[in-house]
Amino acid sequence: MTSGSLHWGIIGCGDVVMKKSGPSILQAGGSRIVAVMRREAAKACPFAEAHGIALCTDDAAAVLNHPEVDIVYVATPPSSHRQYVVAAAEAGKHVLVEKPMGLSATEDREMIAVCEAAGVELFVAYYRRFHPHVLKMKELIDSGRIGRPVSAAIEYAQPPAPGTSWGGGWRVQPDVSGGGLFVDVVSHRIDLMVYLLGEPAEVCGLTAKVNPESRVEQTVSLAVRFAGDTLCSVSGSFASLRWADRFVIAGTEGAIEAASLDSHAFTLRAGKVEQEYRFDRDRAPHLGLVRHIERVLDGQEGNASCGRQGMLADRVLDEGLRRGQ
Repeated sequence: MTSGSLHWGIIGCGDVVMKKSGPSILQAGGSRIVAVMRREAAKACPFAEAHGIALCTDDAAAVLNHPEVDIVYVATPPSSHRQYVVAAAEAGKHVLVEKPMGLSATEDREMIAVCEAAGVELFVAYYRRFHPHVLKMKELIDSGRIGRPVSAAIEYAQPPAPGTSWGGGWRVQPDVSGGGLFVDVVSHRIDLMVYLLGEPAEVCGLTAKVNPESRVEQTVSLAVRFAGDTLCSVSGSFASLRWADRFVIAGTEGAIEAASLDSHAFTLRAGKVEQEYRFDRDRAPHLGLVRHIERVLDGQEGNASCGRQGMLADRVLDEGLRRGQ
């Protein structure tokens, strides 16, 4: 693939695109953004002008039908993911959809089926799969360094947004986001457990609302059994003043422990060995994912963050939070 040969169109050019994923696409080396869409196009036009993006519009169809666009990045809230993924596939475009993939695994199955029928690749933006420290975790687990994984834990806590009682904007509107901040943030960590441990086989969960007026869960406790019989506890808290981002996988011969997953560091404990791994952050957080997409579409490797993988995290959310019940 020659430099800039993968042409991107973006639907939903908001803060995530302008601050995180957009710079990742621009720095990847084999990609170029040719069209962006936002409902209020004027808010996206400075980004487009700064990076030489020819089309800035409020019309999603103009991006979907753009003759130069090879792949459409759907970066809208989850309530419109299915609509735009289906439209992009029917237009013959490959698709990258933000996470969580849909409002439910049922929506995910429809997106997967439409993309498969159209012969286009479907990627889900679980970009942490491609961070160097996560890739090293996978290498150690797959090589048997900690033996057979038997237990795991995700512990995430985030205080309410400054200046508000609860915060969250559209992310705490279940008809738009599919749930609360647990769905938005902890879905990343659930996806990593799927990536590292395999398909979830059984899920049960409890949720609570500290604020009785809240429409979404504010504290969550899940138990997940993975196919290999690894048991994982998942806790999320968005109502206290505590911060936490603990991520642990323990096996019969050792354990991997990250006191803060997003610190890009973890400790391996195996027998008498205790080794700390630290990694530099990518210049932009989605850079590994975008470069993976470039290689997949260039025929160099298989899709490691496909729709069928993204659906597994939504299955955990559906069953654990009883979404749709």
